[in-house]
Amino acid sequence: MPLFWILDNSKKAFLYGWLFGMGLAAGQMWWIVTQNYPLRPFIRFLLIAGVVLLVAFLGLFQGLFASVTKRLGLWSAPLALPAVEMLRELTDIAFPWELLGYSVTPWPLFTQTASLWGVYGLGSVIMLVNVSLYKLIKEWADRKLRLRWSLALAGTVLFVTGFGAARLLSVQRNSRELKVALLQPNIPTVMKGSLAERDSLVNAMLDQTRDAEKGKPDLILYPETATLADLTRPSRYTDGYLRLADSIDIPVATGIIYWVQEATRWRFANSATVIDKDGRIGKIYIKIRLAPFGETIPFENVLPFLAKIDVQGGHHYRGKEYVVYEDAPVPLSFLICYESIFPLLTRNFVHKGARLLCNVTNDVWFGQAEGPRQHAEMAVLRSVENGVPLIRAANNGISMIVDPYGRVLKQSPLMVKTIVEGKVPLAVGPTIYTVFGFLFPYIAAAAVISLLVVKRVRKGGRTRQQAAREQDSPRQWSQRKRRSS
Repeated sequence: MPLFWILDNSKKAFLYGWLFGMGLAAGQMWWIVTQNYPLRPFIRFLLIAGVVLLVAFLGLFQGLFASVTKRLGLWSAPLALPAVEMLRELTDIAFPWELLGYSVTPWPLFTQTASLWGVYGLGSVIMLVNVSLYKLIKEWADRKLRLRWSLALAGTVLFVTGFGAARLLSVQRNSRELKVALLQPNIPTVMKGSLAERDSLVNAMLDQTRDAEKGKPDLILYPETATLADLTRPSRYTDGYLRLADSIDIPVATGIIYWVQEATRWRFANSATVIDKDGRIGKIYIKIRLAPFGETIPFENVLPFLAKIDVQGGHHYRGKEYVVYEDAPVPLSFLICYESIFPLLTRNFVHKGARLLCNVTNDVWFGQAEGPRQHAEMAVLRSVENGVPLIRAANNGISMIVDPYGRVLKQSPLMVKTIVEGKVPLAVGPTIYTVFGFLFPYIAAAAVISLLVVKRVRKGGRTRQQAAREQDSPRQWSQRKRRSS
């Protein structure tokens, strides 16, 4: 609401919106600079500079939102927000982190409308509540306006809570459930990248898998790059994992190390696959959404010289195919690391047949900072949007089991070695969001653009009329007006 007051009392909407957005982004993302991976001093400097630029970049979206809202009026904020937030999911610098809709994720009662229109629509509803409350306070002295905004506020809250309660109360316990074991090995950053430690780390993963076998799960999930080896190439590590999956007779879904050969070089691909209970490797899924600056240099495909910048491995191969593992105990797809914050990407997996989302990640770089908690919290909403369960295996936590309604059934603490075991309710079927609700931000964007065009045309017409009136005498103006009508 402070931004609304600024918009009402200042003509510099974009500037103040940008400053407001930068402050918001800095408060949400300060933890990135706390990364504990040993970086060269110059790379550390680039990291800090990159965060500053990222904060400034994300502030631009808030500036655009403020500018559009100022032009159309505060009532348009619930339309302008999803249109602007959607832009954060596009381009090579895509970073839709901590959108407004995520603010209610801990309370499933308030998140269920995401099954209609996703996190963007949920943010729009929250914005409508804020606009109504601000207008109610501001226009309290005007009885008619007070009634109007009171009804808008009450109606929105009743709809959100009523829909949420109805959806949660309609839950029927499915007799079919999937028993899972999520491995959280808690391998330190330096050890994970050490060749000298590889034997002991692989043996530790195999031992933890044997511990998980005792619970007789239907599926075991490893974290991101957990195997520390390319399982498509013969090696003693590959043999160890494949023989173990065969001996325990349980499929293992895991993040893996994978290399793709291009014309003149090999490129690392952050990938995942399913090892079936007979010890056979399934199709390789290659991460589609790469983390800017960490896994890719934005626009390096457009500006080839950027590909020559050495950022300690930040030139990963980008995947293109949405892979669904139909032969798994339940048709599943992977979300690798921060792919879990992309609503449209996740929706595409579910639309292609995925009935279980497996989020594999490694947030050990940031220790006990706020980042890993934010990351886990955002993944929860992917379940609500699509009506499918989500299981999350994180190297250092937070690992968790989430039902199709966004309720966290089990989760682990950060920075401990553990196994999260539990039963996963099966998917509740395609939601409105999965079928066509994902179009909501596009519809909002089209509406905002149309309103801006109409306003511009009307303003142009009034300007021409005003100019003609200033040139004509009152009598000539009256005659011109009668002829035009």
